Amino acid sequence: MRALITGGNGFIGSRLAQTLTQKGWEVDVMDLPLDITQKGAWMLKLNNIDYVFHLAAKLDDYSETPSISEYIDTNVKSIGLLFEVITEKKLYIKKIVFASSQSVYGDSTFFMNEKDVLAPLSMYGATKATAETLLFALGVMYNIRTVALRYSIVLGAGQKYKDADSRILPCFVDMAQKGEIITHENGLQTRDFIHVKDAVDVTIFAAKNLTGIFNVGSGDTTSVMEVAKYIGAHFEAEIQTSGKSRINTARNQVMNINKIKQAGWSPRLTWRDAVDEFIASLPPPVA
Repeated sequence: MRALITGGNGFIGSRLAQTLTQKGWEVDVMDLPLDITQKGAWMLKLNNIDYVFHLAAKLDDYSETPSISEYIDTNVKSIGLLFEVITEKKLYIKKIVFASSQSVYGDSTFFMNEKDVLAPLSMYGATKATAETLLFALGVMYNIRTVALRYSIVLGAGQKYKDADSRILPCFVDMAQKGEIITHENGLQTRDFIHVKDAVDVTIFAAKNLTGIFNVGSGDTTSVMEVAKYIGAHFEAEIQTSGKSRINTARNQVMNINKIKQAGWSPRLTWRDAVDEFIASLPPPVA
């Protein structure tokens, strides 16, 4: 099997590429400096491909003034370009696996399922929801099988620190190493976390077995404070709350994963396994 992974040098994409290669797939990666918003990049990379794993995206930046056009180009226009090149070159693609997000749902204290009305709170969530609509419409028009996976928050070794407002695992570990973790709000915000190994496993499972929309997560409710305390215990760090809310983001997001479990896939690992793996991968402290 031959696969193209957009965002293949990223956190999930690199693990997916490694796993597929170990399973005997031929893997090509489309990542910077190749730009998914440029047709020429797709023209270059889409030859002799069986499966497209479209993981590349512009992620949340929690800015009061997000670059609206950049979100649309990266997260939506890229879908159109993908299909445009496939149809122009008359390529046979067995399936397109699209990385969507729980962000399409917005805020909810209930377990969100695939039939719920979408109410995104950010440009990231809004463009992922729009991209899903375009993906399935074009899939029907051109008879290409498609699947969208609405990932929860993916954790694991290899995740890079970005800033104090995102990527909870490297952010909290960075704080803990300095002696204190400070959570947003009161720390009781709820989330669903999935180990990166499970995220990769379900992505491959979807390519082989699924079409349609599926929630991907642990199916469990975990508070931000639980994660902070678990990481803090590793480093004997204090836990504090800031009372400050992040803009353009949900307070509570947990997902119902019954649909994908009924299709034959269930997570095997926990967010604690992901934290342990991440901490074990850290370089030893400088004496």
